[in-house]
Amino acid sequence: MDVLELSVIDPEQRELVGGKAAGLAALIRLGERVPDGFCVTTGAHSRGEVPRAAFLAAYERLGAGPVAVRSSATAEDLPDASFAGQQDTSLAVEGADDVLAAVRACWNSLHTERATAYREAAGIAHDTVRMAVVVQRMVDAEVAGVLFTANPVTGSRSECVVDAAPGPGAAVVDGAAAADHYVLDGTAPEVRGCLTPARSNELREVGDRLQSRQGAPQDVEWAYDHDGTLWLLQSRPITTLFPAPPAPPASGRPGPRLYVEFGHVQADPSPGPDVGRPHIHRHGRRDGAGQGSGQSGPRVTRARRRRADRSAERASREAGRRPCRAGQERGGR
Repeated sequence: MDVLELSVIDPEQRELVGGKAAGLAALIRLGERVPDGFCVTTGAHSRGEVPRAAFLAAYERLGAGPVAVRSSATAEDLPDASFAGQQDTSLAVEGADDVLAAVRACWNSLHTERATAYREAAGIAHDTVRMAVVVQRMVDAEVAGVLFTANPVTGSRSECVVDAAPGPGAAVVDGAAAADHYVLDGTAPEVRGCLTPARSNELREVGDRLQSRQGAPQDVEWAYDHDGTLWLLQSRPITTLFPAPPAPPASGRPGPRLYVEFGHVQADPSPGPDVGRPHIHRHGRRDGAGQGSGQSGPRVTRARRRRADRSAERASREAGRRPCRAGQERGGR
């Protein structure tokens, strides 16, 4: 099985088809719209030879037109290591010989200095990694980009983040092009940039659906063609997202607590005056745990590395809002 159609791949066949092909197969199983394609498996890579007859037949089934040739290593698109940009991708490749050359370039990119350094940093042994290659029909993109189903900067699971630009999305993925940036929080999207409000809403709906079905926040590559059809080019877990705290246990014991850190003497000015010492003392008295109350414990204050943390859970609830994310309310109340 050196050449497999994406539509017949089992997402559990990662060792045979690599992470990217397994992820695309999962999207197809979920009924999402994915460009047609095939995978040159790790078996061909191990032997160092692409079976020409099977390859040509698969390429002809795609129409023998322009294709995207993308690496799909077995250590790629992992939950804790995406390998984004570490191995080769070739876009708009046309002609059997050129596509075969692009496949071999993907194989060779497994051993580049950057890919080797990434594996070493991730603690992945070089001799355990094998390379498959995905070949897909090229989408003639009007606009393309990336979608994060949770905000990778703030950690908010209630926001989607989209970066988009006209044309193919490779420059957006690589960070080589200026992109229109959108934070989608369920309110009416802004009318600006290269995305219409309807497309912004569609991307958010797709993101919510993928996150629910995949069971974790996703990093999604997408493209709209000139007919306005949305295509999904990849979906993988977001590897840089701070983990959400677990739900309180069913035992009734307290779950995770929220603490606000402040300078014990002079107050911490960085998040704004509202979390300084007077604010802490004011809400401490409201909780019946003010200065000199004699109460102690994690609900009041906790000494830690010569600093004091004060539980902000009750104050947040009484203020009628969720606890702020780090850095959200700088400079004001």
